[in-house]
Parts: sequence; structure tokens; C-alpha cells
Amino acid sequence: MVYANPPWIFKGKALYQLQLVKSDEARKYIPDNFKLVELFGYTLGGFYLARYDDSPAGTFDELVAMAGLVWNPPTSCAWAARVYVNNKEARDHGIHHVGLPSRLASFALTSGSGAQGQGQQLEKRGGWWKADGPKQQVLELSNVDPRRGRGLSAPVCRIELPWGERALGPRIKLPLPSFSGGTQEVPGLLQYACDLSTHVGLVAPLRVSVPAPGRGEEESPECLAAVLGGKPLVAIEFAAMEMRVEEPVALTLAQPQAQQQKGWASATQTASLTTAWGARSWGARRPAVAC
Repeated sequence: MVYANPPWIFKGKALYQLQLVKSDEARKYIPDNFKLVELFGYTLGGFYLARYDDSPAGTFDELVAMAGLVWNPPTSCAWAARVYVNNKEARDHGIHHVGLPSRLASFALTSGSGAQGQGQQLEKRGGWWKADGPKQQVLELSNVDPRRGRGLSAPVCRIELPWGERALGPRIKLPLPSFSGGTQEVPGLLQYACDLSTHVGLVAPLRVSVPAPGRGEEESPECLAAVLGGKPLVAIEFAAMEMRVEEPVALTLAQPQAQQQKGWASATQTASLTTAWGARSWGARRPAVAC
């Protein structure tokens, strides 16, 4: 088995973009057990795009589409609507061991046109935001999972990536508690700890486009236009990143009377990367953040 005993260590780089997602759309991907952190009909979703140079499954790419923030006192966390990886071992581990809605995917880089057939697989380039490539680089993500009902004929999305090398920001440590489960393969809810050590820096929000779905796929839950097409708020770059992931354990849900705190305040105290960045400034020690 590729994934040996935990903790599992992932090294690489990533982009984390926070976006507004309509609450009723986010709810389609979130178990009813959780309270959704929302305000004026919106919650905080977005995506996490990573390139791992070293991991239990070797080198692979990952995009986590985040539907919104869920609240289980004292923790709030971004719930994954889908997890896309171009490594079968990583997909199978996510599905059967972590309870994630993982899909096998292809990550193709184009020079900006976004046309199909013009991409290069990321693993053949060794990265996707580098100064030696074309200035306008577009990542095309496709769901190629062969299992019935879990694939998609049209690309999931296209993302315009930042170009050029940037100076490293401060190195910080982020504790990232995470929730998962509630799937066909793992019906129970799980929680697991992620401890991140990384250089951080702000980048301009990334432009995301979602192609029209294929014929007969308009209502498919694999179409994530409502999640990935939300209004971007902030994008953060993680460089020289090391992530330590612990073994998932059963999640105990808080009693209803403990779930009184409402609105964005609960999110910003425990989960909002936006608040974490603003509260920190460049010289602070450590922001409070959860994924």
C-alpha cells in the first residue's frame, strides 16, 4: 500500500482562493448534520490548487473545490464538494480511507486560449507558474474518472494562473482541522488534523471560467459551475509547503444548543483565511486558521 502509517507528509506548493458561493448551491454538497456558516444567502467557498513534489503517492496534482464553511463547535471548516487528483492511489486513498469525494482528473496547461488539444500535462512541465513559460498560462481541469456517473465530458473549469517568480513571503505554521465522510464509501463523518508549514504571499485573484456542460449533464452533481464560478475575494500562494496529515477519526457532532453562534464571526475566529492574513501582517507569529 502506497499510504503507509500516518502521519502522511506532502511537500510542494499551492494556491488557495476564497470565493462567495450561494448557500443553496453549497448545501447540495454538504451533509445535513452540519450548520452552514452564511450571511445574506452566501457562504465562503473557493478552491485549493496544489502541486506535490513529494507525497506518499509520489508527485501529483490536486484541486479541492470547496462548497462552503460548515460549523461544528468549536471548529469551522471548508467542506470539499469534490477533490480532483491525477494519481489513482491518491484518489483511492481519499475515497476509501478519508471519506472524500475524490475524482481522477487531468491537469492540462495551455498558453491562454483554453482550446482543447493544445494542453501539456503538468507532470511533463514540472510546474505551472514559472517564469520560463508563456505569460498567460491557463490550467484546464477535466474529470476523467472512469467509474459510472462520476466522470464529466466537458472540462470542469479553466483557471488563469499567476505568471513569474515572486519573492518568498514569511514562513508560518497553520493548523488546519478538516471534516470529511458522509459518502457512499464512508457513511460516517470524520475529522482529521492537517498541520501546514509554508511561505505565504498574496497574489491577484485568479480568473475561473466554467465551460457549458455536455448534453444530458446539465443537472449532474459533477458540474461545479455554482461552486467554482463564485465571486473571488482573495488568493494566497503557499510556497515551499510541507503539510502533515494525521489519521482520520470519527467526528462527534456538537449538541444543537451549543450551535448558537451565527454569521461570519464564527468563521473568521476559526476558519477564515482572509481574517488570518489581515490579523497577522507580515511580522506576526501565527494566524488562527482552519480549512
